[in-house]
Amino acid sequence: MKDNEFIRVEKVPMTKEEVRAISLDKLGLHQAKNMLDVGSGTGSVSLQAAITYPNLKITAIERSEDAVGAMQQNIEHFNLSNIELIKGYAPIELNETFDAIFVGGTGGNLEDIVNWCDEHLLPGGRMVFNFILLENALEAAPLLENLGWGELDMITVQAGRWTKLGKGHYFKPQNPTIIITCEKPL
Repeated sequence: MKDNEFIRVEKVPMTKEEVRAISLDKLGLHQAKNMLDVGSGTGSVSLQAAITYPNLKITAIERSEDAVGAMQQNIEHFNLSNIELIKGYAPIELNETFDAIFVGGTGGNLEDIVNWCDEHLLPGGRMVFNFILLENALEAAPLLENLGWGELDMITVQAGRWTKLGKGHYFKPQNPTIIITCEKPL
């Protein structure tokens, strides 16, 4: 999906389409039934997953009032019924397990969120983190290694958008994003 298809609110973060495509692919949602989106922001990851996989049930958690409002507008805009949006600060009490977990924001609560996700992800389930801060990625990797998670991988992605400048064009850079993927052991 193109970024311009989403309703945007100033100062509410959104996972850009190139990073979103990679992150959704790495989640392996084609056989998933239940997905959790932590720190959902505008909701672009949840929304695209809900549209692509209409039988997928998605729980999205976001603490920012502005972001919750933006995501609710997007849910209505796309007429989606397979997303439950919760305003809260993860980790929260949940009585569900998930096949896939996407973490787009941690609010400085990374270790608690990793442990909480470990409790809620089914064996064989996949988890994907997106970070723009190197320090957060470097904190997450050993936490996941210590849990014994498999297929731990970390990549960095940087995209640039072709943009007109005077008589020519240049690639306007987006923030580099670090994507960490892993799989919970069976």
